[in-house]
Amino acid sequence: MCGSSLIETQTILVIGGTRGTGLLIARLLQERRCSVRVLARDPAAAKETLGRHVEVVAGDITRKGTLPTAINGASHIIFTAGCRSGHPASQARIKATEYEGVLNTLSSAEQAGFAGRFLYMTSSGVATRSFVSACLNLYKGNTLGWRRRAEDAIRGCGLDYTIIRTGMLLNSLGRGRTIRVTQDALPLAIRYRIGRADVADVFVASLEEPRTSRATFEIVWARGERKPLTAMLANLKSDKERAAAAA
Repeated sequence: MCGSSLIETQTILVIGGTRGTGLLIARLLQERRCSVRVLARDPAAAKETLGRHVEVVAGDITRKGTLPTAINGASHIIFTAGCRSGHPASQARIKATEYEGVLNTLSSAEQAGFAGRFLYMTSSGVATRSFVSACLNLYKGNTLGWRRRAEDAIRGCGLDYTIIRTGMLLNSLGRGRTIRVTQDALPLAIRYRIGRADVADVFVASLEEPRTSRATFEIVWARGERKPLTAMLANLKSDKERAAAAA
């Protein structure tokens, strides 16, 4: 996915790259021999996890003043940070991390003159209601509501962006399964699932696909023959195009 020009001239900052899907994205970029930088609250632990070939920069998305060092010189930012999956969290903590953390990053990027793409991982269910989404919001401080507001902030900030909503995340490797790429708003439901490794594949592919620019889309597993990601991503419409078609 990453050609020699990307290796030589670009640095990809992964925020949330010390665990979960973000860690898989960082490792996949590293496998593709891209230049990877990861923001970490505990740099020593992050270096032990990521290895010496990944640049680790100390910082915390809830503390805006710690972000400029990581953002300066970054060509693209991939944001997967959030409160840990499977653990309850208060609304105050969710707001500080999953909403204000995004605002802090966007503001710091604008102040740094960042001119690349901001790729954001969020969840199916931010635009639709379901029993599962209601339960998740009770368990994790209205997380989908705050993520919806984060999406709105990203679209309105002026930076280039890609917003990727994922189905229910599984730790299963999953590679080889069919991936559905859709711009329909899907509910958060058990039938809409996807493996973290497949999500990582989509993020890396999106970096080089122009049609993912200023677009919001959802990814879940599906039945049938697996199609090349590049072909599916190339059929996306920008949010502006979709709004114009709906008007």
